[in-house]
Amino acid sequence: MAVKGFICGLFISFLAMSGICSAEGLKTVEVWKNLFTVTGDGVDSNTIFLITRDGVVVVDTRVTPNEAKKVLAEIRKRTDLPILYTINTHYHGDHTFGNQVFEGNGPIIAHESVRKNLFGDLGKDHLEAFKSKNIPGMDETVVTPPNMVFKDEMEIFVGGYSLRLMHVRGHTDGDVFIYIDQLRTLITGDLVSYKKIPSLKDAYVEEWISAMDLLADFDAEIFIPGHGAHGGKPVLIAMKHYLLRLKEMVLKQLENGKSLKEAQDAIRPVLTEKHKGWKNLKWLDANIERAYLEYSLK
Repeated sequence: MAVKGFICGLFISFLAMSGICSAEGLKTVEVWKNLFTVTGDGVDSNTIFLITRDGVVVVDTRVTPNEAKKVLAEIRKRTDLPILYTINTHYHGDHTFGNQVFEGNGPIIAHESVRKNLFGDLGKDHLEAFKSKNIPGMDETVVTPPNMVFKDEMEIFVGGYSLRLMHVRGHTDGDVFIYIDQLRTLITGDLVSYKKIPSLKDAYVEEWISAMDLLADFDAEIFIPGHGAHGGKPVLIAMKHYLLRLKEMVLKQLENGKSLKEAQDAIRPVLTEKHKGWKNLKWLDANIERAYLEYSLK
């Protein structure tokens, strides 16, 4: 037992020296000086925090209050400075259901539609949908909408950094991406998922593709997706190519007068083979359906 503990200690020391820390199912990675991502083994959405000289900015708050508390603990390992801002990149619960832990520590900022989607009965229905997934800790969740909203764009200047927040429609009607000029970094929310089939249940496929072009125009070297590992521009390109391929194949099926089922049966095996190393291949049929319905109306 002592040997096992010694080895475990060595392993934890190695992770710390590598800029990676694991605690209770969460992994924290230092992406760049003072910029960290936190992800989990189960629900693998990314939470990001930036430590500035004046305080901390948090982006997305994980899926439950308990997981949000673990993020806060990771922050407190590194600084006692206050939480100045919390930002939600969109309304989905795996990015917002930890908001209650950060409430009262500066404003919670998001696009105006995020507040609409989390407020009242809509928020309750969204929480019930997540409870049906049997995620531990969901019963403790109190839906906490953002308390500061914007429509198109806003900029935050904090502790030597400028964070430019911009709204687009794509993954949802209220997507926000964040550009940190001093770090040449884009935090994309679920506009980008790396090596994971994205959810298109609330999507606007054509506008999402346009958003990919907008993201590509920024002078960014680091892309932090909503799900998956951060990296360079290939992280963005992989997502864009998935959407373009889906659009092209759906349009071809529509031009040939194929039914939805025929389109799914034709497209599914091609995308499965192309993205066989990606997570959530089971979502392909739903994605094909969403694109099929959108382009049927054009």
